[in-house]
Amino acid sequence: MKMKNSPILLSILFTLLALVFPFIAGTIITIKNISSLSSIFLIQFISTAGGVLVTLWIMKKSKFSFHDFGFRRFKAGAWMAVIVFSELIAFFNGITEKDGFSAQYVFILLLFVIAVGLCEEFIFRGLIFKYLSAKGLKVAILGSSILFGIGHLANILSGADLLMTLLQIIYAILFGLVCAEIVAKTKSIIFPIVWHTMHDFIAFLTDSEPNVLAVSIYVFHCIVLIGLAIYFWRALFPKKAVMNLKNPESYV
Repeated sequence: MKMKNSPILLSILFTLLALVFPFIAGTIITIKNISSLSSIFLIQFISTAGGVLVTLWIMKKSKFSFHDFGFRRFKAGAWMAVIVFSELIAFFNGITEKDGFSAQYVFILLLFVIAVGLCEEFIFRGLIFKYLSAKGLKVAILGSSILFGIGHLANILSGADLLMTLLQIIYAILFGLVCAEIVAKTKSIIFPIVWHTMHDFIAFLTDSEPNVLAVSIYVFHCIVLIGLAIYFWRALFPKKAVMNLKNPESYV
């Protein structure tokens, strides 16, 4: 299957594809009037797992190989420790007691976040990033991160807290930016998948009720992401050497 559409059009279509699977799960949950979080996560897992399979099929049928999409090893860096540390800060907000915090709840939640991490990274840092790369690396990085943030606008329609949703959108854009930069730097999609899964797991596992501490943690995460974004951007796009006017053959 050769996709001859423009990279931008394809990226928009892939973004809509990412919204299809949570919409299907949400429709089933609403129609069946399901209230148990374990059951909700199970339905979302099944739907999202279907999204993973669909996305892998699109990748296989595309003009690119899985290696091109970032299915490869990468070298670890000190920046990974910064990311892990910043994610663990969320535990200061306490562990959630939803659904009695049973082993079944945690297991189903883990399945769900793994599926989400795979599906969304395959789409945004895999398909979208790769196709937008035809327009340039900067377009691929910025475009994929903006579309990732736009994809989270649906949370407002679901009735989620407005302040927390806006913070989530800002976080999503910054998260997408850093993940895209990591893909550009390492040529691998593996760490963004692991990071995405870890972040969602901790987010659902900890208390996310809107309060001063929860908002502060989100702000802290955003500050860390801004720092990482600047760090990776400078590494990917170093400033050109400025010619020394006194000696045209030398650069400073």
